[in-house]
Amino acid sequence: MVIEVRKPRPLWEILFSTHHTDVGLLYIITSFVFIFLGGAMALILRAELFLPGETLISDPSVFNQIFTVHGTTMLFLWVVPFTAGVANYLVPIMIKYKDMAYPKLNSVAFWMIPPGAALVWLGFADTGWTAYPPYSILSAPGPAADMWIFGLKILGLSSILGSINFVVTILKCKHPDIPAMKMPLFVWSILVISFMTLGALPTFTAALIMLYTDRLGVSGFFNPAMGGDPIAYQHLFWFTFHPEVYIFLLPAVGMAYELVPKFSRKPIFSYVSGVIALVLLMVISFGSWAHHMLATGMSFTEKTVFMVGTLAAVPMSAMHVFNWLATAWGGRIRFSAPMMFVFGGIALFFASGAGGVLNTALPLDFITHDTYWVVGHFHLMLMGTVTLIFFGFTYYLFPLITGRMYNKMLASVHFWMTFIGSIMVFITQHILGLFAMPRRVWDYIPTPEVLVMNQIATIGAFILGIGMAVFLYNMLKSSASGKPAKMEDPFEIGEQYYDHRRREPH
Repeated sequence: MVIEVRKPRPLWEILFSTHHTDVGLLYIITSFVFIFLGGAMALILRAELFLPGETLISDPSVFNQIFTVHGTTMLFLWVVPFTAGVANYLVPIMIKYKDMAYPKLNSVAFWMIPPGAALVWLGFADTGWTAYPPYSILSAPGPAADMWIFGLKILGLSSILGSINFVVTILKCKHPDIPAMKMPLFVWSILVISFMTLGALPTFTAALIMLYTDRLGVSGFFNPAMGGDPIAYQHLFWFTFHPEVYIFLLPAVGMAYELVPKFSRKPIFSYVSGVIALVLLMVISFGSWAHHMLATGMSFTEKTVFMVGTLAAVPMSAMHVFNWLATAWGGRIRFSAPMMFVFGGIALFFASGAGGVLNTALPLDFITHDTYWVVGHFHLMLMGTVTLIFFGFTYYLFPLITGRMYNKMLASVHFWMTFIGSIMVFITQHILGLFAMPRRVWDYIPTPEVLVMNQIATIGAFILGIGMAVFLYNMLKSSASGKPAKMEDPFEIGEQYYDHRRREPH
């Protein structure tokens, strides 16, 4: 079965459509708007840190506002909508169903994103993307933080509605000819993160309600002045957001399982182990949330339990990497843009995963806690792994959606600028953390090493930004006047490798 390639329709014709491909395109377009907006904010932050002292931003609170909106945008308005868009576009096709189970609900879930995003951006809160109390209660007055809270609640409800739709569509609407153990692994990844979303997000929703009533002064859940416990918020927050890290990551894992076999011209090395690793990561992610709280004063026994729980995710992640490499080994690999981005993402997955493992060790965690080591680790996973694979899948879908090919040379330029820029920024931030530079700071002590590394990171960030501009130009120009794609096999890798239904366990 070959994905149907249709010429794109005008945007105004799909705005209020409920068909899964139209809603998927709306999600994808929206996500790219926000990665450019969030990326522009990242460049402002890095430009400010190029030199110590005041550079572009005269008020530290403005720096904190930009930091808050940047983090919120990249997580909730880039990664989550892009995943939802690709899943909307492909899941019904992969399971041989005409649409999502609830098409109108699907459209409603998308149209909750613009008002949620508007509240986040118009409020421009100064809370940090985690909104830890007591600062978010006592030191962030005015409506900005309240708007941020309500914006996130709307975005969270959108994710919950979408997850319900995916679970029902996959479990109840797939074709009888497709048993569960022959579904594409991308479908498995969407099913897993949908269950994770339904299990994790209600906890954060409750925490936001409690935080809001604390801000109104009618409760004191997290307010120490009223007998509350700020650490309780961290438990609720990370019970959601440690699974959320895997909710961000696993769709990229599923996309890699689509791309590596196709561009290696080989079947997946071990389908069953891929399914097992996805399911076990879902379970393990809920048992290690306090991995982010080892410096908060928990007992040694509690710290040990969460350290072991976090380390339990390592074999599952390694299983995916082994599967990809074993699939590619001995294959007739075609290094088109999708494969370049996937291999780049896998390479940086090693680096980000190694940083996470080291950060799990109690002695090192006390050294690196709240330093740029944590910033580098988190961004290397989200930008270096997830976003690189997302870009690769975008290049893969582009001819299938538009009927045109992108400029291959510009795609290569985009890859190398993104790959090199990611290394310059995020590996350098790891080293800054070992030099004890705190995260979320507007200024720093200009020791020679810290100054040079901040400048390297800033130069790398602008290389990333230029690569993004190349990508945008390539997509816009190619969609309008690119070379017509070969409908049956745009990447010339063998038409049979576009059959999303054929999955034999190995």
